[in-house]
Amino acid sequence: MNIIIALLAGLVAFAVGALWYSVLFGKVWMQAVGITEETVQKASPVTPMIVTLIAEMAVAVLVSFVLIHLNLDIYLGGLLVAGIAILSAIKNYMFEMKPFKLILINESYKLVTIMIMTASVAIFA
Repeated sequence: MNIIIALLAGLVAFAVGALWYSVLFGKVWMQAVGITEETVQKASPVTPMIVTLIAEMAVAVLVSFVLIHLNLDIYLGGLLVAGIAILSAIKNYMFEMKPFKLILINESYKLVTIMIMTASVAIFA
């Protein structure tokens, strides 16, 4: 497992998240979460950004480790990992009574980023 490639994949996932939750789906996401532009502007983004970056890099390392050790086609393995992550999150959304739009935005982001991590393993492993 190439740890540098995994960490770079985590960094790419973080960058995709920045676009995903601002330019691409930012307004719809804020509405689904129930926050306003004013709330976002008042909050300090430093701690959430640092935690998110570390989490994305940790996920990328774990995804790389799992994919390298699975005896499956690498992309099928990536879909399997993404499926486990997505399905385990959906049950929480149901009990929290979150809107369907929020589930689609968050879980499609998860699918995209895990497949980016999978592609990095496929290309560089």
